[in-house]
Amino acid sequence: MKILGSILATLAFVSLPVAASAKPASRPVKNIHLYVNDGEWSFADGNSTYIVGFVAWNEKFEAAPVGAKLPAPTVPSPTIRVTKGDEVHVFLHNAGHEHAGAKSAFKNVTHTIHFHGLDLVQAMDGVPGVPAEGLPEKFLSGVEVGQVFEYMFVAEEEGTYSYHCHVDSATHILLGMYGAFIVEGEKPNTIYGKKYDREYTLFFSEMDSVHNDAIAETGSYDMLKWKSDYFLLNGRIFTADLKNPLSTIADPKSVIKAKEGETVLLRLIAMGHSHTWAFHPHAYHMQVVGTDGRGLTSPYWKDTLPIVSGERYDVLVPILGKRNKVCMSCGMGAGISVAHDHNMGGMVSGGKYPRGGLTIFVVE
Repeated sequence: MKILGSILATLAFVSLPVAASAKPASRPVKNIHLYVNDGEWSFADGNSTYIVGFVAWNEKFEAAPVGAKLPAPTVPSPTIRVTKGDEVHVFLHNAGHEHAGAKSAFKNVTHTIHFHGLDLVQAMDGVPGVPAEGLPEKFLSGVEVGQVFEYMFVAEEEGTYSYHCHVDSATHILLGMYGAFIVEGEKPNTIYGKKYDREYTLFFSEMDSVHNDAIAETGSYDMLKWKSDYFLLNGRIFTADLKNPLSTIADPKSVIKAKEGETVLLRLIAMGHSHTWAFHPHAYHMQVVGTDGRGLTSPYWKDTLPIVSGERYDVLVPILGKRNKVCMSCGMGAGISVAHDHNMGGMVSGGKYPRGGLTIFVVE
């Protein structure tokens, strides 16, 4: 216990400014700076709502210059990628909530980061209000506006994870404070030892825009009145207007492009209130090779995969060519096919269908 105590005592918890962590000789170090920011998020149907998210100053997740204007938040928050064995340092900067109303109780709330699926000690786990050795009292309730907290851990297991705020979780998460956290394997283009040619992360989520706007205005909402009115895929909804720049099928992160003979890795993640997504590609079966950050010893095949909030699935999709000349309708080959949430409630947004988690496979 004395040894454990001395180790925890060396953990560095800092407030602005933050000094760069020294790189030990034993393993690679990844320094990641995330900032809390709020703003408006627009949907493909012309409506918008208040959101809060984690933002990165640049693609390298470097510290922002003092006084710099932060990027606007996105849904989901930026994807963090590290490699198995990396020593990871994530600096959470609570930059405040500029777009919340002056009288909103949300104006000065605290935030944390919970790395969902990673097995961490309490001091690094992001759950407020739980005393832990090595956790200073000023961070017990979360990171206050103007403060910075450094999370430190080693990425031990490859797989697909997520990260989100764990303060008043139902509100903070569903405002948009979530993103993908990916631990890559040591060999490129492999997952759990299996090869793939391309990969996409499909993040399913839901929102109650009335809730979001109430938080911005007053900071409170009766959660028993929650009613999801937007069901999102990578923060977007589908619209039948194929030229709509905000539709899922105008998003290069959501449209699954491949060539015949390739294998596509899909990282499926869900974060929501109560909806169960049922992801269904029309032309392909998916081989489930991992779930919740662990490879499966016995992969299995699905064409409709239920996903609940917090779950992650790693699936491989073999892109087959035309199978044979006898059954001319068997095997898609080159062309376009649909993939969508087969729980029809999740295909309605803003009161209209089909607007929700729908995308396409585009095969050359």
